[in-house]
Amino acid sequence: MSLKLHSIALGSAALCFAFGAGQALAADANAIADALVAAMQSNDKSTAKYDGATAIGDDVTITGFSATNPKGGVISIPTITIANAQPRDAGGFTASAMTFDNGTVVDEDTNVAWQMGSLKDATVPSPAEIKAKAHILPFTQVTVSGLSIAGGDLPAPLDIASIGVALDVDAEGNPRDFDLKVASINIPPAVFAQDPQQKAILDELGYTSGFMVNLDIAGAYESEGDEVTLRTFTLDAADVGKLAVTGKFNGISLGDMAQGAEPGDAGKNGALEALTIRFDNAGVVERVLDMQAKMMGVDRAAVVAQFGGALPFMLNFIGNPPFQDKLAKAGAAFLNDPQSITIAVNPDQPKKFEEIMGIANQAPQTLPDVLSVDVTANN
Repeated sequence: MSLKLHSIALGSAALCFAFGAGQALAADANAIADALVAAMQSNDKSTAKYDGATAIGDDVTITGFSATNPKGGVISIPTITIANAQPRDAGGFTASAMTFDNGTVVDEDTNVAWQMGSLKDATVPSPAEIKAKAHILPFTQVTVSGLSIAGGDLPAPLDIASIGVALDVDAEGNPRDFDLKVASINIPPAVFAQDPQQKAILDELGYTSGFMVNLDIAGAYESEGDEVTLRTFTLDAADVGKLAVTGKFNGISLGDMAQGAEPGDAGKNGALEALTIRFDNAGVVERVLDMQAKMMGVDRAAVVAQFGGALPFMLNFIGNPPFQDKLAKAGAAFLNDPQSITIAVNPDQPKKFEEIMGIANQAPQTLPDVLSVDVTANN
């Protein structure tokens, strides 16, 4: 298990997967603790240990749990509690809930810490099932809160209020439904201070206190037809704006991806059914217009009028006059009253990705018509 910062899931999904995998000999405290040790050691040749384990009925408390990977990275969790631990016939156990508070992940250049962590409906397989990549749902929901990430390439610590993942899979292990929420990612201004040009632009825009960002990704998957529905992909930054994407696709095998296939191979037969991209302004547009007005020595209204008048000429490169006119009108309306801008793609029938790329290379001016692209403002 890599303990590098390349994934903030280090403190949540990866750790929780480890807790959802192991060997339990019986529903007693030491066996459950040994199962967690086996889980950590079965994945990447890590070593693991614990100080003690006690049980009250079917509830188990493990203290002083830690694991070290071959490169020296260490996971430490003072107390793990397991509610309603029940042995499985195939080995391992189930639990209605697990908590792993006040944990840390430390390696040579990265520190990750969290205040609270919990799992719902945990299933702990046997080591044999892990090695066979058995289709077992390790949990239905995981929440990690009070995260702090420091070191690595970060010039200042990154704080995250909470990360939550809800997951459901079918009998083949394909994700039937998924929901990821990352709340209140606090990005400090020091993150941007190392790039003088970037810092100067943000300062001019008035973004001197960093950013607070929320991320929400949710969708569903149907193995029949390999249909992927993206209910939402939302990136919301306070005082900036919210970008929201929804879509529907087919021919993308998440099952193949889960088995290690490259995304390009798993989606080689993929097709686009529908796609919507929407941006809701929360202040960044006004800031950009005001910055441009200051540079030009005019007011915001003059900048809007100039940009609006230039849009039809700036869009001539598209080579599709009706679409250019639609785009120019929507752009002008948005500049005059910057609320929202929406791009909707609804082809009359699913379009293969390969077909779309071919058209983009050979006759890009026809793409808006082939894909039935619509652009609207402030709707």
